[in-house]
Amino acid sequence: MFKKPALLAAFGIGYVLGARAGRERYDAMVAKAQELWHDPRVQEKAHRARVVAEEKADTARHTIQDKMPGDHTSSSAPTPTPQTTPSAPRPHTTTDPVTDMPRGWES
Repeated sequence: MFKKPALLAAFGIGYVLGARAGRERYDAMVAKAQELWHDPRVQEKAHRARVVAEEKADTARHTIQDKMPGDHTSSSAPTPTPQTTPSAPRPHTTTDPVTDMPRGWES
């Protein structure tokens, strides 16, 4: 096993050598990732993946509703797309909304 001083020395050397080129390399990787993300071909594939995922989710929803007992008249109606608006802050409560038990350390 490594001795503690040798391990600390190796860590220090690696940190110093990595820090010199680290920021430049990080900036280059971020620039390349942003360039790639904004490529129209990538955006088209991302859009297509989203459409396919939404179609698969809709199919799965209908399959589950068909297998569930009871009234599922809403299966023929399209599901409304949720609006992405910021929600209002929730008021501070002292009880858990699910169990209605007093909150512990997190309140």
